[in-house]
Order: sequence, then C-alpha cells, then structure tokens
Amino acid sequence: MGLAILLLTASVCLTASLPVEPQSWLSLVEQLLKKMVRMELNVEAMHKEMQQARDQVTSGLREVDNMKQTVGALQTYFTDNINKSDTVIAFNAHTIVNTSSTHGQVIVFSNPLYNIGSAYDSGAGIFTAPFTGVYLFSAHFCIGSANSWYYAFVVDSKQKIKGLHYNANTDCSTATTTVVLKHNERLWIECTVSNTNDIFLNDNKTYYRNTFSGALLHRVENYP
Repeated sequence: MGLAILLLTASVCLTASLPVEPQSWLSLVEQLLKKMVRMELNVEAMHKEMQQARDQVTSGLREVDNMKQTVGALQTYFTDNINKSDTVIAFNAHTIVNTSSTHGQVIVFSNPLYNIGSAYDSGAGIFTAPFTGVYLFSAHFCIGSANSWYYAFVVDSKQKIKGLHYNANTDCSTATTTVVLKHNERLWIECTVSNTNDIFLNDNKTYYRNTFSGALLHRVENYP
C-alpha cells in the first residue's frame, strides 16, 4: 500500500501542474490504485504459496530423514538375522533304548539320523542348547495296543508340556512344542507315569518309527 500512496501523491501533484481535466486524472489515479491493490494482493498470495511450498519441502526433507533412519534400522535388523540364521542346530534320532517306562525316566532315542551342531546327546537322550533362542521339538511315539503312555517335555527338571497317549489298538501319535531355551539349558522327554509293559513298538523301517527331533528356529539376544 505504500507504493499506492506514493503514486496517489505523485498523481495529485501532476493534476495540479498539468493542463488536464482534474476529473480525468482522478479517474486515471483510481484505475492505477485498483491495479496496485490487485498487484499487492497477488504478491501476498504468491508469498503465502511460497511459504506453503517451503513448509512442504521442509516436511518432505524430514520424511526423507525418517525414511533413511528406518531403512538403516531394517538393514541392521536383516543383517543381524542373516548372520544368526547361518547358525544351524538340528537333530533327529530314533530307536528307544528301553521300551518299558518308569516314572521320571528319560526316554533315550539312541540312533541319530543327523545331529548338526552336536547338541543332542544320544547316550543320555538330552538336548543342550548351544545358544539362547527359540527351539522347535517334536516326538513321534508308536504305542502297542491297550497301553497308555504319559510323558512330558522337561527343561532342567521343570515340565514344560505334558501329554497322554492311549489307544485300544496299535497307534502312533506326535507331540510338538516350541520352547525358549537359554544357553546351556537342557531339554528331554520324560515318563510321568510308570508302565512295566513294553509300551513302545520296536522300530519298523517300512511302517513306523519312534523319533525325537529338534531344531533352532531363531537365536535371541538379551533374553531375560
């Protein structure tokens, strides 16, 4: 508006000094003032648009920084997990040593098909965790007719999962569990109710086989 006032002042001066009808000059000044007002309004609108654009750019730069941090965190996460996934711990063993069972007896699967990482002791029937992590264990039992079998997956003398198998006929069943084991914690399968009968069938390569298997799914750091 300062420029418009200056223009108005100059116009008044010109009106007083030039031999032209004052009414014509006033009309000209009015038109110029209107144009100046419109120009100032346009400048203000442009200023607002520029400010909005600058704010959008600033916001976009913040989002880019956040994306960079997220990508960096993901790269670190995947790199760590790829390194951890290179560690393979897995076993599968068959042939139960004692086909009858007593309360508290560890069921020993004495014949390993494989024992990657040597974490399973086939002489004692006990798995010892070489790393803190999430492990998957599975046991397949083939039971003779009219026999009952009570068992538990045990971690350092604490029963983690319990089960019961009974069938009037010869039958097989599978028990599976996931367990978080700390470094050097031990897991085994234990009989929870005595049975003097030969409850487990001897392995038959063609039709059935008692097995115990386990594998490390994922290593865990700083587990409480």
